[in-house]
Amino acid sequence: MEPQGKPEPIVIQSQPNLQGKVQYPSIVQQPQIVYIELKYNPETNYRWWSYGAIALGVLIYLGSIVLFAGGDGTGIVIGNSACCLSFAAALFLDAAFYKGKSDWQESTGQSNSGSNLGMVIDIILGIIALFLALLILINL
Repeated sequence: MEPQGKPEPIVIQSQPNLQGKVQYPSIVQQPQIVYIELKYNPETNYRWWSYGAIALGVLIYLGSIVLFAGGDGTGIVIGNSACCLSFAAALFLDAAFYKGKSDWQESTGQSNSGSNLGMVIDIILGIIALFLALLILINL
């Protein structure tokens, strides 16, 4: 039974032939290349914080429906505005995540175009959500 694992390298010495010329071996071992999959793992993960902000906004919205269902609708409008505001905060936190990922990708020599696009889309949608939250409160 042969031992398992990595085979030992074999060293082939060049030997002179009868004419005095050096013969080189025809088989040369190339070094083995191992590709390591890099994964972005930030110290502060803003994406998890954005999930929390979305959950908080949905809870505020649902709570305003339950608490102010029989009223004049002011509480529900405030709940709608708070929900939009929490979505804006979540989108800005996600943009911060993409900013960190973009910097990391640039430092490791990877393409960061997807992260930059995600960051720009998050910022645009965050501004729209913030505008909607303020518009809802102004029309109260």
